[in-house]
Order: sequence, then structure tokens, then C-alpha cells
Amino acid sequence: MRVIAGEKKGQRLKTPKGDRIRPTEDRIKENVFNLLYGPFSGVLVLDLFSGTGHMGIEFLSRGAESAWFCDNHRESIRITRENIKITGYNDKSRVVEGSFEHCLELARNEHTAFDYIYVDPPYANRDFYDRTAHAVGESRLLTPGGRMLFEAPKEYTFSNYEHLALVREKSYGKKKIWIYESCD
Repeated sequence: MRVIAGEKKGQRLKTPKGDRIRPTEDRIKENVFNLLYGPFSGVLVLDLFSGTGHMGIEFLSRGAESAWFCDNHRESIRITRENIKITGYNDKSRVVEGSFEHCLELARNEHTAFDYIYVDPPYANRDFYDRTAHAVGESRLLTPGGRMLFEAPKEYTFSNYEHLALVREKSYGKKKIWIYESCD
């Protein structure tokens, strides 16, 4: 796994052994950023269920001002911290160890709104997508025009959520990306 574009283009990132964490493939990652167009300069990003932190790091490499990385698994947090250190983004990164609810509550309590939220939970936890979307919408955790992306198996279906509108969906083999935009 590597950084696809930006100032850290080509930088290799650490990946875990085994299959508990399934990082987004480079091909899909590159296509996701093509769908988003950019520019990413100055944006605030939340890499929810961060795994290795590669999506947040990709945003940082492309000019994001800062990124939050959230995961509740100790090994994921360790690898995320290593990848942040490798890329030199310590000053632009905030790592939150805990559940996604804890991370979203922390953002709400700090009155933080994100320009991009990447949501890629363990696929066995289908309800995490809906719960995340409802919390993001109700707490206004996206900036006006901000976008939330779901990466999930293509057989999943999602609808519109309050304060969010589905603006794009694209399949990549067995996976699909949904892009929601803040309607507020």
C-alpha cells in the first residue's frame, strides 16, 4: 500500500499481517479521489474506522489541513500512528482511540465539522453506516457542502439520510462507494 498522489506520492505505508484489517486498494483509492475532484487544500478530514490510516494520510498528502483518525482496535491505532510518523504528519493528525460513537461525540462536543468523512467499518457491522450517517447529520458534523463517503460491499443499499443527499455511487468489483453531501 502506498500514497497515490501529492507531496508524499509513492510513500509506502505499513499494513497489518492477516486479514482483520482490509485497507482500500490503491486502485479504488485513486478512483475515489478522482470522483471527489478536489481541491483538498485546507480541508479537515475524519478517517472513521481508520484501520491503517491510509485514507486520511492520502487527504493530507493532497493538501488537507488536518485529519482525525478513529479506530477502536489497538493494532489499528498502532499501525495508524506508525504511518503518520513515516509520512511526517504528526502535527496535522489527531488519533482518537475508541468507538466511532466516542469519536463523533468528541467532534460534536468540540464543535468540529469536517469537510470529508470516510466511513469504512467492518462489513459485518452493516448498522454502523446508518448509525454514523444519523449521528453526522443530527450533529451537523459536516461543513456546508461537506461530503461523507461510504465504502461497502456492492450488495448493500443505502438511502438518503436527514441533512445528507446521495450525490454519487460507483462500483469497483465487489465494492461500492457512496458519496453523500451535506444539505445544510
